[in-house]
Amino acid sequence: MEKKEFEYGINDKLYIQRPLVLGQISQISKLVRDIEIPENISSHDFINLLGDRLPDALAIALSPVGVRIKDKNLDELAEEFREHMDIETAVEVVDGFFSLNPIVSAVEKLTGMMTTVKKAMTGSRGSLSSSPGETSQSETGSSGRTPQKSASPTSRKGHAGGSSAKG
Repeated sequence: MEKKEFEYGINDKLYIQRPLVLGQISQISKLVRDIEIPENISSHDFINLLGDRLPDALAIALSPVGVRIKDKNLDELAEEFREHMDIETAVEVVDGFFSLNPIVSAVEKLTGMMTTVKKAMTGSRGSLSSSPGETSQSETGSSGRTPQKSASPTSRKGHAGGSSAKG
């Protein structure tokens, strides 16, 4: 399997986006835990739903080139993006997020996790299954690749806000 990544030039700095790792999934889950995310949401709708949290989500998804994920200062990055990222680049990053994390769609997974947590907290466990025989393939996802629905950013528009895909 070929590793994919996207690069974005923001305020004369280069940032890289790769598929999420477990630590980033945890960070994103905490960020959206009180947001109800509908299934099949578009990038634009996801951006609107995040609202003021968008720069924080972008700080989780992007890393400065040469900086390890665990060494990122998320608050500093979020401020950098609030001040210097245009909406076109933000949409490209969100599109890249869905392209790089197509596991039936990262948002659908987050929605499922949040629904499970809410049900567990409210005590309505009736629909939760712990038996493998009671869980369908569509509920658990598959180990195969999921086809991508949309094209990824492929052209570099310049250092100020463009992107380029690397494969």
